[in-house]
Amino acid sequence: MSNSNTEHLRLRQAADYLNISTTTLWRLGERDPNFPRKIRIGQRLCFYRKSELDEWLHSQESTGS
Repeated sequence: MSNSNTEHLRLRQAADYLNISTTTLWRLGERDPNFPRKIRIGQRLCFYRKSELDEWLHSQESTGS
């Protein structure tokens, strides 16, 4: 099994990784069309791909937003 825990982040882990609150993470997902989409597995299990969060962060640095 490849590093699934480091490649996929649950919502709280993703918020911690970005150093934001879970509320801000939710707002970004709802309002920013460039923010990575969460992956939903069932009704209560969601996660983000770490690589997509890294790409988004890099794009934010490039645009200065």
